[in-house]
Amino acid sequence: MASAMASLPRVTIITPFLNAEAFLGEAISSVQAQTVADWELLLVDDGSTDDSVRIANDVVATDPRIKVLNRPPGSKRGAAAARNAGIAAGSGDMLAFLDADDLYEPRMLETVLAAADANPEAAMIFGPTRWWYPDGERPDWIEPTDGLAGRLHQPPHLLSRLLLMQDGHVPCTCSVLVRRSAIELVAGFEEQFRLYEDQVLWVKLLLRYPAYVTPICLSRYRQHSGSVSADAAKRGLYDGMGSHPARAPFLDWLAEYVVKSGVRNPKLDRAIRLARSPYTREPTLRNKADRLSLKAAMRLARLRHRFARKLARLYRLMNGTASRS
Repeated sequence: MASAMASLPRVTIITPFLNAEAFLGEAISSVQAQTVADWELLLVDDGSTDDSVRIANDVVATDPRIKVLNRPPGSKRGAAAARNAGIAAGSGDMLAFLDADDLYEPRMLETVLAAADANPEAAMIFGPTRWWYPDGERPDWIEPTDGLAGRLHQPPHLLSRLLLMQDGHVPCTCSVLVRRSAIELVAGFEEQFRLYEDQVLWVKLLLRYPAYVTPICLSRYRQHSGSVSADAAKRGLYDGMGSHPARAPFLDWLAEYVVKSGVRNPKLDRAIRLARSPYTREPTLRNKADRLSLKAAMRLARLRHRFARKLARLYRLMNGTASRS
């Protein structure tokens, strides 16, 4: 332990928490179980009133790599602001994020750090996530990488494909590693967003920098009724693949951000136009054509995702059978 703490940690992991007493201890344990020890974990209290703070402080007392960050009274709340506070307080050259209800797989940091070393030009490294149903309501499934894994992607390819055309899975926050130099240059998270705050940061990074995708599952994304996305879905504000109220302001912000960035890319411009077409009330032939094009692309993407999930499930079943024989 002494040698690990003799120098600055390589990775700063940021975990905001708000009344997460049911999950926080398990999230912390998943960090402590990593196969590499060169990290610090910043637990950012976002105004908890339950037992979360006690759980966090008890762990801090036993592990010097873990710190609790108490935000000043009157500071802005929300995951984006909490993560920005963690970025400012951290010291690692690499940044990773873990929500209080999610878990890292044991080799998460080992995997992404190896990929970062092998791809020094990549500002962002990410991989697939296990959608985890601990209550057994549905079977778990791992996001397919849709042919993207094992290689470096130049900007803005993944921005167009994943975030705009939704052809593939948007990186889960818990399965991403980002270089501090890049995240500081793009000024971190946009704090006005409650939903899409993670995708806003991915836009900033994927617009400018290469990204590497690993095929290895990195984390577990806990599915439960109390999550922000589940609550938004119940209220009709969010839909993972369909049109929904929260997506329009995100796309408006994205379009303006790309213009201000000065990036000129005809494929990206078209993807932005198609993505915004359901929210643009223009009775023009081009808008109608854009909506039809987007609908066809989304239908194809859904079919591909469904097929990939079934194929992955079949593979796991066959692999499990083989291991028992």
